[in-house]
Amino acid sequence: TERADNSVRLVRLTLNLLAGEDANSLPLLTWLHQLALRNSLVSDEVPTAPQSRRVFERALIASMGDVKDQASVGSNLQSIRQAAAAVRERMSPDHWNEIEHAESDFLQSSADMAHESGEARYSTLAAQRMLERAASALAAMTGAQTDHMTRDDAWQLLSIGRHIERLGFLTYALASGFESGSVHSIAGFESMLALFDSTITFHARYQQRRDAAAMVDLLVLDHDNPRSLSWVSHALTKRLHRLPSTAAGVNSDLAQALPDTRTWDHEALCEPGDEVHYPVLMRLLEDCEAAAYEVAGSISAQYFTHTFESHQSVGA
Repeated sequence: TERADNSVRLVRLTLNLLAGEDANSLPLLTWLHQLALRNSLVSDEVPTAPQSRRVFERALIASMGDVKDQASVGSNLQSIRQAAAAVRERMSPDHWNEIEHAESDFLQSSADMAHESGEARYSTLAAQRMLERAASALAAMTGAQTDHMTRDDAWQLLSIGRHIERLGFLTYALASGFESGSVHSIAGFESMLALFDSTITFHARYQQRRDAAAMVDLLVLDHDNPRSLSWVSHALTKRLHRLPSTAAGVNSDLAQALPDTRTWDHEALCEPGDEVHYPVLMRLLEDCEAAAYEVAGSISAQYFTHTFESHQSVGA
């Protein structure tokens, strides 16, 4: 659910920016292309956004409902339904119906769009309507998972998975934004806030400020923002300590892979640096992303059974 929500938010943001006044900004286009490529929303064969904005946009719209692509919005919605089917008895009828409807509505709308001719096949307006409905459905799913499911070991793993996805996605997005320089423009700065779903909070707190120090304070260090890296890392650590251990110290070892947010220093993170912009911040983001996937691998190895039958000979 978290992965689908990230994909929907990213595609909506990208389509809005490609149709906006800043669509010719090279740093912004570079950032959007890096995120789309990293999250497999377009293939590496598609021209980059700076090379051909229109071709990139069409490829992004066309791939939304491609269930063969394991990272498309449609594929993520399908995966939610498949995962939910395995635990159908743990869900309320409303929760299950929301999941089924979200998948069928999005895939049917994608199929209808694919059968259109000319510009209608790549209609940004139609795509945005589909994504808006998907976003609402995902919000309902998340609410059901948060408010109506028993907090047993399985739910702890569900919550851990959500935080791992969020930490990995947001750390890469922020690092890419600084590397490409997109955050130094008004459109890029606002886009980063939107991707973190923190626009309202930021402007309520900082008014018209648009500087790195304010961004780092809210998106990296804030302990009350559920989208800040500090909050996500801290929540993930708490969830890990609640997992059942099969050996002494297993949980603490998992949590130790995550950075200690108490050592994060605002002044150091905002130090511009010489050859590399914000070197301390960039190292922190790199460590957070690596830690998220290290924890995922450790949990998978510790708590899940890996069995499969190979149908290929060695060297096939």
